[in-house]
Amino acid sequence: MEDLDLIADLNAQDDDGLGWSTLSDARDAQRVRPGAMLLAGNRQAAAVVRVVAVDDDGQVHFTILPGSVEKNRHLLDRTVA
Repeated sequence: MEDLDLIADLNAQDDDGLGWSTLSDARDAQRVRPGAMLLAGNRQAAAVVRVVAVDDDGQVHFTILPGSVEKNRHLLDRTVA
């Protein structure tokens, strides 16, 4: 399994239709901020995601980028304002 930045069930959605996880499931919580591009997922699947919001209670909301991890790998470690 690849080194994931954020453990998440990529099929789970919040009330707004965004993917979600928690800061406690992040490899490095300081990297999890709005606009960050991270590798998220679990043993079944992984994807490059863009963090949309981080709530005060530590819930992380993200969108999954279309395409494979290989196609989007160059976006990892970049932040979009």
